[in-house]
Amino acid sequence: MRTIGQLFRRFLWMFKVKDCRHVCLFCEYYHVCTADGATERSKKEMNMKYAMRSEDTEQIAVIQWSEYNMNHFPELKWLHHCPNGGSRNKLEAVKLKQMGVKAGVSDLILPYPKGSYCGLYIEMKYGNNARTQKQKEFLEEMAEVGHFVATCYSAEEAISVLTEYLNLADRNHRERNLRMNIPNNSILKNGKVKRGGGTGDKVAED
Repeated sequence: MRTIGQLFRRFLWMFKVKDCRHVCLFCEYYHVCTADGATERSKKEMNMKYAMRSEDTEQIAVIQWSEYNMNHFPELKWLHHCPNGGSRNKLEAVKLKQMGVKAGVSDLILPYPKGSYCGLYIEMKYGNNARTQKQKEFLEEMAEVGHFVATCYSAEEAISVLTEYLNLADRNHRERNLRMNIPNNSILKNGKVKRGGGTGDKVAED
């Protein structure tokens, strides 16, 4: 039985959703349509058409793009997410930590060497979300040992990084196209590239 407060929130949400055939008061997809639904664990696939944009929806868009482009880039088969974030109860958090989950590990991982790099890590962000100190440390260390790393504030920017990385030379063609055009450990936001190492405030040089 829904409370008056729950019905009122559903009623208000109807004014934010456009071109939807459902009425939010009775819609079974309400919880995956709202902002909170971006991280809700559900057996149903998230309704991306009406979901408010967030870090989660941007990452889902990247994965959907990868699934459609596996024929062109077979390496995308193993592009995966490491679930280190999110809210959990204390018992689950302790168990996952014992199993090896570590704070700071990037959201998207592509374990394929390309060009002069041994793999790719992408940290997804959105809006005004900033990287944590652990995330900064992880990105810096992975860049130092030979991975290419980047922080992306939209699906489009993450896809551009993935596409350029996958077009780098493979092990059989090491004489050409070895390095990315943007500096390692960059922050891509609103079409601009900033340095991710150190203070992370300086615009990256070409």
